[in-house]
Amino acid sequence: MQFKALEYLEAIYKYKNFTKAAEALFVSQPAISAAIRKLEAEFNVKLIIRTPKKVLFTPDGEAFIAKISPILEELREIESEMLAKSRNQKRTLRLGLSPTAPPNIVHRIYQYFLPSLAENEEVFFDEGGAYYHIEKISNGEVDVAINVIPEDISDFPVASIPLYQQEICLLIHEDSKLAQYDKIPMQLLSTTPIASLGASSYLPKRLEMEAAKRNIHLKVASKHVHQTSYIEEILLGGSSGIINVDKNNIPRALYAHKSLVTRPFQEPMFLTIGILYRKDSHLQPLTQRILDFIQESARPSLQEQPLNEKPLKK
Repeated sequence: MQFKALEYLEAIYKYKNFTKAAEALFVSQPAISAAIRKLEAEFNVKLIIRTPKKVLFTPDGEAFIAKISPILEELREIESEMLAKSRNQKRTLRLGLSPTAPPNIVHRIYQYFLPSLAENEEVFFDEGGAYYHIEKISNGEVDVAINVIPEDISDFPVASIPLYQQEICLLIHEDSKLAQYDKIPMQLLSTTPIASLGASSYLPKRLEMEAAKRNIHLKVASKHVHQTSYIEEILLGGSSGIINVDKNNIPRALYAHKSLVTRPFQEPMFLTIGILYRKDSHLQPLTQRILDFIQESARPSLQEQPLNEKPLKK
């Protein structure tokens, strides 16, 4: 009886759907199906019944899941507690950062949090888009991330703490004809070549949703996995892009690109920026410390160079 198979069964019970369970665990549906078949064969007991609309659990399946769910949770807590109590073990915090994470919070992490670490503590930074970090957190490869909180965050085993709202703006070269606008009409996106970030970022999905509401067909010229090639395309390829920004401060991703400028849209669009971490997990002390530190750093009274971003009311 494999631990993973029990986790798969637990996810199927939660979502009552193989596809949703597979997406939540970031594994393939065939892998989950094979594991469940093997589990049923091992005990020679039918646990679930597939129907056209959802998955049903047999009485034996209901009884089995009722017994294993608290055991799985206890095992996760025991594992986390034992790792945290091991004084000789290196304590590592894997912190995800969005390229447009609030600069003041990032600066405070470098200036105050890193110097406070003990000798056996270390931090690894992992930069990427929202969906990239959601996958990494779900797989246990990232502990905490400061990033966009997508509207579909409830579909994932990731908890979120909102901090700010940032405006979505068009990212263009200063010589672009669009730079003459103070605010960009969204209708222009149907004729403006757009460089788009890949599936790891929530921004393209959000822009597509807003464009669809207005019957605007986006003219996507290129798609990029990494921020570097994305910005390079805007610098040299004549395309425009989108970015979430505080309009009175240069995003961290653009520090080295003074020829790039941002313009808000006539129809304002905003994203929620906040903290992402694994839902229903026992937080190790170092993880809890960074969570507390980030929330404290989001308080306007602690920001050394006040941003135009407004913290969300709690």
